[in-house]
Amino acid sequence: MRQSVRAFLNRPLSEDFSFRHQARLSAQAAGYVFIFLFLFMGGYRGQYPRWLLLGTLAVSCGLTSLLANVAVPALFPAYYDEERWTVKRHIGHVLLVLLFVALGNQAILGLFGLDAPPFLMMYLIVTAIGFFPVSLGIMLAERRRLKRNLEQAQQLNRQLDQLHNVPTTAAPTTEPTLPRSISLTSESGKDRLNLLPNQLIYVESVGNYVEVHWLNFMFPQKTVLRSTLKDVEAALANQPQFFRCHRAFIVNLRAVRHTTGNARGYQLTMSGSNREIPVSRSYVPAFDARVAGEV
Repeated sequence: MRQSVRAFLNRPLSEDFSFRHQARLSAQAAGYVFIFLFLFMGGYRGQYPRWLLLGTLAVSCGLTSLLANVAVPALFPAYYDEERWTVKRHIGHVLLVLLFVALGNQAILGLFGLDAPPFLMMYLIVTAIGFFPVSLGIMLAERRRLKRNLEQAQQLNRQLDQLHNVPTTAAPTTEPTLPRSISLTSESGKDRLNLLPNQLIYVESVGNYVEVHWLNFMFPQKTVLRSTLKDVEAALANQPQFFRCHRAFIVNLRAVRHTTGNARGYQLTMSGSNREIPVSRSYVPAFDARVAGEV
């Protein structure tokens, strides 16, 4: 039982903390709060119209949740790293958002001259009302995203099979031309690695260095260069078979052997390597288009 709970809490989760996405969710939350209070909050005898109080509480909920969902991730980007986001972290974040909402409710009730319950009681009330709808919405969205990514991964695997099983054609009448080599250099220019495109499997950014994984007569090799992934990406700009799929990875699409889907995006299995390379959620649409264009 304990292991099952731990596995659930550590399950990877994807969340979009962009302003546009969170503004839409905050507007939905405000509408939900207004309807809920309108249906269940009776006995109001204040000097202001009931609709004004309910509307102000709803707007406060929307604004405070937007503040928590946009400003807090911007202030703590390491904690809100998409690649390390899990169910456990998301539960903690939801509780933080509800704390902001409770503070806003206390302020609004004071502004209207109404007696507010103790803050702990207010927080428990807000949590009881908001935690499960918010969490349920997130889980349903994750299930839809996971289903979409799994289905798309199957389609990608079919396209990759076509890419790797190109039918042979008649011998060309002209002399075949060798592909242009790729030259990757260090920042100082002292270290240089020259490869043919099909030799390069993937490149990973590790601190101030890049690890270049390549094949030497079918034997996997790794070369470390003091460089940035941005510089490597620029060196590969004229090679359409290479694609940056993550902030830390560039892959050779022709070396991708298999794709699996999860809630965050895809996981790529590369030829000549046991490493699974992630495709971040933000890169998924471009990755789909690039693979389709390579077939």
